[in-house]
Amino acid sequence: MEKKYIYFQPQYVSEFICDSSKCKENCCERGWNIDVDAATYEKYLRLAPDVAEQFEFNAQKGKYLLTKHPCPFLTEKNLCRLQLEYGEEILSQTCRSYPRVTTDFGKFFERSLTLTCFVAAEKILFRAEPMKFELVEVSEKIHGGDKVIINLVTLDEKILQHVIEIQAAMISILQERTLTLDQRLIVLGFFLDRLDEIFSAEIFDDAALIKLIAAYESKKFLATQIPRMLRAVTFDAKKFSAMMFELSDKIYGAGKFTDAVSKIAANYGQLSHFRKNFVGKHLTFLENFLVNELFMNCYPWRFEGDIIKNFGVFVVKYKIFELILFLAAMKNPLGKDDLLSLADWFASQFNHVEAYQRQIFDYLRDKDDTLTLIESLLEGD
Repeated sequence: MEKKYIYFQPQYVSEFICDSSKCKENCCERGWNIDVDAATYEKYLRLAPDVAEQFEFNAQKGKYLLTKHPCPFLTEKNLCRLQLEYGEEILSQTCRSYPRVTTDFGKFFERSLTLTCFVAAEKILFRAEPMKFELVEVSEKIHGGDKVIINLVTLDEKILQHVIEIQAAMISILQERTLTLDQRLIVLGFFLDRLDEIFSAEIFDDAALIKLIAAYESKKFLATQIPRMLRAVTFDAKKFSAMMFELSDKIYGAGKFTDAVSKIAANYGQLSHFRKNFVGKHLTFLENFLVNELFMNCYPWRFEGDIIKNFGVFVVKYKIFELILFLAAMKNPLGKDDLLSLADWFASQFNHVEAYQRQIFDYLRDKDDTLTLIESLLEGD
C-alpha cells in the first residue's frame, strides 16, 4: 500500500497550474541559481551529456549550479527543452517544485506558493473571498518529486500537536473584515502574547490553550475585547519613523532605497488620509498578502526563540511592504500588474534571501515588550 503524507495548505495550491503563456517574467528567464544534487547530475551524464555540461560543481553548496542565465534549455516558445525531450522526470527538484514552498513540521507538512511566480501571485492576491485552507493526503510520488524543503520547523511536542489549530486562529484574526488591517495585527499581537505565556509556563496548560483559541475565534469575545485592546495602544509616528529608518539602513545601507523609505516614514503621520484611502482600496490584496506571508514563513516559529520577536518580524516586513506600495502609489496610481510586480520584488528580496529576515529578528531582540513594539508599528484607530 502506497504511503500517504498529510499536508495542510491553502486551497489555491490544488488549483495552481503552471502556465508560462501568462507569465510576465518566466522563472526560467530570471537570474536565479538553479542547483542539482549529485544523483541528478549523474542522471544528466547518463541520459544527456550536453545537459550536464551546463552545470558546474560548487564546493560551498556541495551541489552543481547552472552556469548560464537565462536557462539555456528554454525554447523560443517558453517551454522547457529538457521536459519536451526527456519527460518531467529529468527535471531538477527545484524546477519540479517551484513555485511551491514546503515546510516540514515532522509529523505533517505544509505547502504554499511564493509570490515570485506571477501566475501564483495573481491567484493568491486578487481573490475576493477570504483564503481557505485544507488538509490533504499526498502520495509518495508527489511528496518525493514535488517537494523542496524551504523551511524546517522543530517544535516541542506540546506545541506541535496544536500548530494547525493555532494557525487557523491566527488566520481567522487576519481575515476579520470588521477591523482595519492594523487593528487585526494588534489583536494578533495580544493573542500571541497570551500564547507565549502559556507555552512559557513551567507546567503546560492544555485547557488554557484550547480556551484561548476558542476565544479568539468567537465573534462575541472579539466584539467585547477588541475595544479594550485597541485603547491600550497609542501609535507613535516618531517611533515608527525611527524604526523604519534604522531597519532600512541596517538591511540596505545608505542609498536611494533607504532614503525613499525613510522619507515616506518621516511623513507617515501627515500621510494618514492618503494611507487609509490606499489601504481601503486594496484591502483584500493586502489581507491575502498578510495571510500568505504568515503561513508560508511559519510565523511565529520562523526563528527559534521568542514568539513575540517572530511576530515583530512579520509586522515589520508588512510595514516595509506597505511603505514601498505608498512610495510607488504617490508617483502614479497602481494597477494590477504594478501591484504584482511590487509583490514579486518584495518576495524575492525578503523571502528568497533569508538574511534580511534574520537581520530584522536580530534587530528586534533588544527591543522592549510587546505593547511597545505594537505602538511603534500599528495604529488602533
